[in-house]
Amino acid sequence: MSSLSAAVLASQPKSALASAAPLDFDAFSKAFGGPDCDTLNGRLAQRFSRTTAVRACADRAAATADLLAAQGARPGGVCIVSALAGRETLEGVAAAGLTPWLVDVDPFTWMVDTAHLRERLAEAPCPLEAIVTTCAFGRAPDLLALAAFQAETGLPVVVDAAFGFDVIMDAPVPVVVGLPGGDGVFVAAEDAELIGRLTAPAFEGDDGLDGWTLKRQQLATNAQRLRMLLLGSPVAFQPGWGLSWVSSACVVSVAEGCAPAVAALLAVEGRFVTCVGVRDPDVQADSVPVVDHLAGKMLGLPFAADLDIADLDDLAEAVRRAVAQV
Repeated sequence: MSSLSAAVLASQPKSALASAAPLDFDAFSKAFGGPDCDTLNGRLAQRFSRTTAVRACADRAAATADLLAAQGARPGGVCIVSALAGRETLEGVAAAGLTPWLVDVDPFTWMVDTAHLRERLAEAPCPLEAIVTTCAFGRAPDLLALAAFQAETGLPVVVDAAFGFDVIMDAPVPVVVGLPGGDGVFVAAEDAELIGRLTAPAFEGDDGLDGWTLKRQQLATNAQRLRMLLLGSPVAFQPGWGLSWVSSACVVSVAEGCAPAVAALLAVEGRFVTCVGVRDPDVQADSVPVVDHLAGKMLGLPFAADLDIADLDDLAEAVRRAVAQV
């Protein structure tokens, strides 16, 4: 034993040295306010790097509406929404009694850029009550920039991260994240009082947490296989998808203006392919040239963890055939 170690031990009270009882880490966790690991909310809270409150909810639209109302968004007002927002996000905004105003996204991240949004605020219809932005099909948004924007404007902010379970590890602004089981979402925020005010129906069912490690590995493996099978084709994947992060949303880019034709050819083969970014013309919107441009080149391909190499090879060949025909 070194002289330093001996000196440290000699300085300790004899009672402390004599005690050989193991530390009760559960007691420590409760004493210091740690999450209850026996509940779904507690297990979800463990994934965050900072103290974060979590509530699992049964329905994404209901959770979004609940979160907007709990932050003080008043019915009858306007909510800024990413023009790439999905149906359930818009349903949540409507359920909160708000009218969506769609805004453009960054051409590289496919997400709302706060600098651009700051420039457009003066043109937004009034009364402006909230902002709902969307994860780019699983890629992480700049949450710190959104938190700074929220502090600057005082507007309630909600981040729709339906496909972001792999990347959302902080919640400086409230986030709505899809559960890995495929059903339900959880809402997370560093503001525990805000989460405590939520009333949306709680989630019940298979949350998928126990199987997430295996599912993530399978998703990442299949993502890399699909990349390899489409190597050399005019199909581009989101940066990092399947490499540094993964989601079950496989959104790719094809040649400009070709997405609708490619989707139609694949539909003839019975493949469920979606054109991403095609917005409802009846929804009020700012000028959104980037989203209108992306709508002509973005496709959502069928993708899952349980696809085998034969399934992926078949999908890749179908995409190659369709792309070659347009």
